Amino acid sequence: MANRFGIPEEVEKRIRERDLNCVYCHKLMICPYEPSNHSNSATIEQFREEWPFYWDKGLKAEDLAICCGRCNSSRSRKKLTDWFKSDYCILNKINRNSVSEPVKQYLRSLQS
Repeated sequence: MANRFGIPEEVEKRIRERDLNCVYCHKLMICPYEPSNHSNSATIEQFREEWPFYWDKGLKAEDLAICCGRCNSSRSRKKLTDWFKSDYCILNKINRNSVSEPVKQYLRSLQS
């Protein structure tokens, strides 16, 4: 396993191939991750609100996406719906309607 969260390599590869742009702000990201350019680098994002998040603790592929370091840092441990109300999201026009399909699918799963 190449990542610190225990996500199987084939799952991470599939998600990285799907999410070339940030699932929140839609910018094209730098991959692989560059610590000197965290804001623009692709980072693993998990939607779940339970912590910690590790594959062996029940994390699933549908809980994951790739987002830029800037969005990931802004969201931190906030609930998605709370984060959408933040100044960062308002300024960057990030909301439940503007996000990519994997985020929308996750939000729909919370309603069922």
